[in-house]
Amino acid sequence: MRSTLVISCICTILALTSSANDTITRADIQAVIERLQKLEAENKKQASRIDELEKRNRQLESQLKPQAPVILAASAPKVEEGTETNSTGRIYTTKDGSKFFLADKFANIFEPLSESGLKITPYGYLAFEGVYNSHAVDGDYVTDFVKRHGKGGTTLSMQDSILGVKFATPEADHGWTFSGKAEFDLAGANENDYAFHWRHLYVDAQHESGWSILFGQTWHLWKMVTPSEIDGAWMENTGHPYRRSPQIRLTKKWSWEDSSLEARVGIVKGGPGMGGDRDSDEIQDNSASNWALLQGALVYDRVTPWDTSRRWLLGVGGMYGRDRSHRWDGGNGFTSVDDEYDSKMVMIAGSLPIYKSFTLTGQIFAGDNLGGIQAGCAQRVAYMRPYAKGREVSTIGGFADLNWQYNDDWSFAIGYGFDDPTDSEARYASNILRNDRAYVAAFYNINANLKIGLEYARLTTVYGEKDTKDKDSVGDDRVQFSAWYNF
Repeated sequence: MRSTLVISCICTILALTSSANDTITRADIQAVIERLQKLEAENKKQASRIDELEKRNRQLESQLKPQAPVILAASAPKVEEGTETNSTGRIYTTKDGSKFFLADKFANIFEPLSESGLKITPYGYLAFEGVYNSHAVDGDYVTDFVKRHGKGGTTLSMQDSILGVKFATPEADHGWTFSGKAEFDLAGANENDYAFHWRHLYVDAQHESGWSILFGQTWHLWKMVTPSEIDGAWMENTGHPYRRSPQIRLTKKWSWEDSSLEARVGIVKGGPGMGGDRDSDEIQDNSASNWALLQGALVYDRVTPWDTSRRWLLGVGGMYGRDRSHRWDGGNGFTSVDDEYDSKMVMIAGSLPIYKSFTLTGQIFAGDNLGGIQAGCAQRVAYMRPYAKGREVSTIGGFADLNWQYNDDWSFAIGYGFDDPTDSEARYASNILRNDRAYVAAFYNINANLKIGLEYARLTTVYGEKDTKDKDSVGDDRVQFSAWYNF
């Protein structure tokens, strides 16, 4: 079309100028036209050649491009006819209604436990501990009390090691996601006794509205903060009550742009006895009562103004329960009359990031009959007179811990904790009037998995006898080196 238009223009020009120049003939015009037609044919031939070369070039590039690995037909999953996928393309639904992740079907190991599948993550650490005590204590690798008499010594242990798996559903199902833990250690009676021991075993169902329901064994819900101390006893009976027990817990969390508020309530197996059998009737005192342990906590946290990766935390928690045991007969036995005893506690806890990389953490608590949660210096009920109802041992305690994250590798901590039962009651229980501990610790990260720590602690336990005001204070200098391999 374009060449025809050009020829027409040339002919018109020649026609207009022919009157002025008789030397231009029709033969000349015909020669020009033939020349243009020849050029047009050559152009078409050249364009065809270019198209052929470009086609060959594309074929060559396709042959040189890396190809995706070929999956053998024997390993590929068989997807039944009529199978559909969800909006993400990850969940397959067969004609009979069963659902699976393609990865689960491909692996051919197990079907997922829910429509959203199940993510399982192993975790834990191996802990080596070398401990020196200058005085006799109640336990070598973990220490609560200083004994009245005896010499110290050195021990090596791996018993503080922990193994476990976390599991979670990666996608919500009707607004719900699920997570949990199955965690155990091998802490036996001594450093050479490794006995299987469940620590955590629970499922936590969380709804997008902020509600969650937990059932299983895990921390008591008033546990909000933790000291930086190395000793595996974790300052139990020295200002840091804690326990893991079977429970059912309901939680509601309100989240805002830079803060959140969490309310927790729960019913906990164990009551205040939690392993105690004061009257030696082979029935746990908490199980002998019809009461479960009622617990609650309110926890508020907020982003610090100077560092969005750090948060303030402030919480209040408490509990109430009852246990039952028989009355003391004045000798080595108990009568047929039994009584119930209250166990109650209130606690205030906080974690406050302060100047630069310092964090101040602590709590204070008070209550009665708290031996079951490793408070009150492990004392529950004091029998003051034969054939009479005993009295719950009341106590007050707490701890403060200052942690300094010097850099990515080094951190340091200094802290103090105490547990101070009422003397007049404790003298008729296990005679421990007070327990405290001061410590300083240093930690170094060798790499992402291996960490070491060194701690010095000064422990003091005060004893007292019945019907006297005398006190006997004994102390211990404790040095511990630890190494943790985390995975």
